[in-house]
Amino acid sequence: MRIGVKNWIPRGKWPAMGAAILLSISGGDAVATDLIGGALPEMLSPEEALEAFTVAEDYQVNLFASEKDFPIQSPAAMTFDSRGRLWVSCVTSHPHALPGVEPRDSILILEDEDRDGSADKCTVFYDKLYLPMGFALADGGRTVFVVSEPNLLRLTDTDGDGVADEERIELHGLGTEDNHHVASGFQWGPDGRLYFGQGLFLNTQIETPHGPVRAFEATVFRFDPRTHKLEVHGSFGWSNPWGIVFDHWGQPLLADASPALNYYLPYMTSNFHYPKPGKYESFTTVRNQYSFTPAGRRPSCGNELLLSEHFPEEVRGWYVTNQMKGWHGIRWYQLHEEGAGYGTTQPRGEEELLTTTDITFRPTGLQLGPDGALYVLDYYNPIVGHTTYNFRDARRIQTHGRVWRITHKSRPLVWQPEIRGASVDVLLELLKDPNYRTRYFARRELQERDAGAVVPEIEKWVHGLETSDPASWHHQVEALWLYQGQNHYDFALLERLLGGEDYHVRTAAGRVLRFWQGSMAPDRALKLLERAITDEHQAVRLEALLACGYHVEPESAIEVAALALDRDMDTGFQLAAQETLGYLAGVTGRAPSEVEVFLLPTLEDAQLLAKELTEPVAYEILRRVGLDTGSYIEALAHLSGGEDSASFALMASLVEEDTEGRYLASMSKLLIKWPRPDEIRTVAEETAERWTRSKNRNLSRYGYGLMIKVQGSGLRAAELAAAKGPLAVVDLLLAVSLLGREDTPGDLFPFIAERLEKAPKAIRVAAAEAITGIAGREEAAVELLGGVVDAEGGSGDLALSFAALKSMQRVPRQMWPLEHREKQVTLVRITATPDLKFSPASFAVPAGSAVELEFVNPDNLYHNLVIVMPGAEEEVGLAADAMAATPEGLERNYVPDTEKVLHWTPQLALRKRHRLQFFAPEEPGDYPYLCTFPGHWRVMRGVMRVGVEKAD
Repeated sequence: MRIGVKNWIPRGKWPAMGAAILLSISGGDAVATDLIGGALPEMLSPEEALEAFTVAEDYQVNLFASEKDFPIQSPAAMTFDSRGRLWVSCVTSHPHALPGVEPRDSILILEDEDRDGSADKCTVFYDKLYLPMGFALADGGRTVFVVSEPNLLRLTDTDGDGVADEERIELHGLGTEDNHHVASGFQWGPDGRLYFGQGLFLNTQIETPHGPVRAFEATVFRFDPRTHKLEVHGSFGWSNPWGIVFDHWGQPLLADASPALNYYLPYMTSNFHYPKPGKYESFTTVRNQYSFTPAGRRPSCGNELLLSEHFPEEVRGWYVTNQMKGWHGIRWYQLHEEGAGYGTTQPRGEEELLTTTDITFRPTGLQLGPDGALYVLDYYNPIVGHTTYNFRDARRIQTHGRVWRITHKSRPLVWQPEIRGASVDVLLELLKDPNYRTRYFARRELQERDAGAVVPEIEKWVHGLETSDPASWHHQVEALWLYQGQNHYDFALLERLLGGEDYHVRTAAGRVLRFWQGSMAPDRALKLLERAITDEHQAVRLEALLACGYHVEPESAIEVAALALDRDMDTGFQLAAQETLGYLAGVTGRAPSEVEVFLLPTLEDAQLLAKELTEPVAYEILRRVGLDTGSYIEALAHLSGGEDSASFALMASLVEEDTEGRYLASMSKLLIKWPRPDEIRTVAEETAERWTRSKNRNLSRYGYGLMIKVQGSGLRAAELAAAKGPLAVVDLLLAVSLLGREDTPGDLFPFIAERLEKAPKAIRVAAAEAITGIAGREEAAVELLGGVVDAEGGSGDLALSFAALKSMQRVPRQMWPLEHREKQVTLVRITATPDLKFSPASFAVPAGSAVELEFVNPDNLYHNLVIVMPGAEEEVGLAADAMAATPEGLERNYVPDTEKVLHWTPQLALRKRHRLQFFAPEEPGDYPYLCTFPGHWRVMRGVMRVGVEKAD
C-alpha cells in the first residue's frame, strides 16, 4: 500500500493525551474515556468495529480504508470524482486551532486500483486547511472548492500528480462563530451550481462582483464559480444543514443534522429581504411539520438516495441518513410523493440498513461509489459535542477515521464507465444511464467543457431523440440542465418542457424558469408563469410561485402569484406562499385583495388593528389571543350588524362550530365577561343550556359558567352536573375559575365543600381549586383546604395536596386560621440559558415545605432539571452520560435509575416548559440540580438550599 508525498502524523508523534486517559498503543488500538458514553468505552480496532455492525438482511459491510493504513484522521466530508477516486477531508484541528499552531487539516485521495472494495493508495492532496467541513470537485479532481475558515478556497492541481499546486480565495467572509456549523454539505446541482449550507449561530458577509451577500444563521447557498455569483438559495429555522441531494428529477432534499429532520428544499427558497424576519421565532417550534422524516432521531450527518442498480428494486431510490448519538447507524426511508413534496414510510419496520453497538462510530457522510455501493465516512471519535466539553479536553481522540462500504450480497456491482476525457457524444448517451452517479459525472463533465464544443452537440442530440419513448422527456430535461450549467439559453426547449406530459418534467422546467426569466422579455416570462401556476399538479405550481418572487416586475408578478391561492396547498406550499406573497406585497406596497386576506395571519397585532375593518380583518381579530375587549366587540358588531345579542350569538356559534379551536382561546373571557350582560340574557341562556349537553369538555365548562352567570345562582348548574356524572361535575367546578369571585354565587359553596371532602380524586382536585373562588367564604374555604393538606401531607396524594395549597394562596394570609398560617408553596421559575447555565443558579426553601418548580427551556438544545442528593451530581452525571450509548437514552430523559435522584423533569425541546411539584427534604442542606443531557451536567448546575428558616 502506498502513501502520497505529503504523509501523515506517525503514531509516535500523536498529540499527548491527559493522564485521565488510558492509552494502549499496541496493534494501533486505543482505549479512552468517553464523555458521551460514560466510563472507559473501548476504542475498537477496524476489525473489531466491523464485528460490531448489524446490517439489514441480504446486505453486507466491509472496511474500505482506515487510520491503520492511511492518514484518515477525524474525517468530516467525502465525495467521489469521475475517475472513481474517493476524496476525504480530515479535521484534526477540530474543534478549533491552538494559538500559535498552524492548522494542518487535509484532503486525501483514496484509490481502489484493483477494484476489490478496499483502498490501495492514498495521496495527500493538500494539508494546510482549517476545518474543511465541506468541499466539491471540478475538472475531474484537478480543481477543489473547499471551506477553510473563513474562506472558500479554489485549490488546483496543475500538473496532474494528485497534489495541489495553487491556492486561491474564491469567497471570503464565511461565518466562523460556531465550528460545528461551518459551511458543509457541498453538492453540484443539476444546474451546474454549487450548493452548500451553513448552520445556526453563523453570520456570513461576502463581497462578490455582483454585490454583497449576507446570510443570517442557517442558510443554503448557491454558487456559480464561472461568474462568481453567490446567492442565498434557502433560509429557514434549521439548526445545521449537512447534506443536499438531488433526486432523479433534480428535486433537492436537505438534511438538518442536529434535529435529524429532512426537508423538501423548495419550500424554503422564497425571496426575502435580509435579515429574514422571524426566522427562528416562527419556525423552530413547527419545523417538524415540514420534515418528511419523523422527529426524535437526532443527530444525523449526511444523506443519499439509493439510485443505483446495485440495490434491488425494493429499496431503489430510498433516502438514507446517518445517526451518530444514542443510536448509531444508518436509517433508511421509502420516499413517496405527497402534495408538492415528499413523505416517507419504513416498510421494513425497525430493520435499519446498518446499526452498531460501537458507540464511537460517528458517521459523517454517505455517497454512492463508482461501483454502485454505498460508502460511509466514519469520524470515529469518543467526543463529537463542543458546547458541553472543553475544546481542549484531552479525551478528544483525533487520530482515527474509517470508510465503510455497504453492498448487497447477491447483486452484481455496477461500475460506472469511463467518463473523464470521453467524447461529447459518449457523454450525452450516458445521460440516459439509470444510475444517478453516472449521469451526475457525465453531466458535470459536459458542463465544465467549453460551450462552443458542447452546445451544438447538445442541440443535435436533443433533435435525435426518439420522442415516442417516454424516457425522452427526462433526456430533454438533462439537456436543459446542461444548457443551464453552460449559461446558454434555449427558451424553445424550456417552453416545450413546461408543457410536458409528465408533471415531473413541468416541475423541473419551472425550476429552470425561475433562473432564466431575467433573460427573457418580462411579459413572456409572466405568461409562462401564469400557465405553470394554474397547473393541475401542486409541485409545478410551487415552482411557479417561487419564481414569481424573483420576477423583475413584482407589481405584475404578485397578480400571477395570487392565482396559487385558488388551489390546494400543503403545509410547505403554504409556507412558501406566505413568504413569497409577503415579500412581493412588501416590495410593491400593495397586493390583490385575496393576497391581503391570505397574509392577515402574518401581521403584528398593531398592524392588524390599524387596518380598515372588513369581514376578513374582523375574523382575524376574533382569532387573536390577548387583544382588548373593545376590539373584539367592534369586530363582532361589524360581522353581526351591531346588536349585542346578535354579536353574542355569532361569537357562540364561532366557538361551537370551531373544530380546530381557533376562537375559544380568544373569545373565552368575553363569553363570561360580556360588558352588558342584560342585553344578551336570552341568547346566553340558550347557549348555556345547549353547551352543558355537549360532549366537548370545553363547551361544557363554558356552558356551566354561562348558566351560573346568567342565573346568578349555581343551584341549577349543580343539579344538572350532579345528574350527568363525574365529568360534568369537574366541568362545573372548573367553570368557577372562569367566573371569578365577584360572579360566583355563595349557594355553590356547600356543593363544592361536599365534593372536596368526599369524591373521586379528579373531583376533589377541581373542588380544591374552586372553593376559594366564592366571595365571603374564604375563611371557611381555607379551613377545609388546610385539613386536606394535613391529611395528605408530603406522603399522600401530591396532586390533591398541591391543589389545596395553591388554592389557599389565593386568600390573603391574614384571613387564614392560625393553625394553617405556616402552610405555603414556594414557587420557583428556572430557565435554561444559551450558555448552558440555569437562571437562577440557586433558590431556598424551608425543610419539608411544598415546592412548585417551573422549568423553561428557551434554548435550541435539549435540557432538563434533575434534583439530586448532596454530593451526588458527578455520580448521577456520569450515569446519565452512559445512557447516551443506549437507543432508549433520550426516551428515558437521560435520568439514571438511582435513589440519589430526588426529582426530575423530562428533556425539554425549544420553548417547552414543565411544572414539577414536590415536598422539599426534611433534612436541611444543599441539594444540587443539574441538566443530565449527556455532558451538560459539567457546567449546567444549580443548588436548592433547604433550610430551617421560612423562605421569602
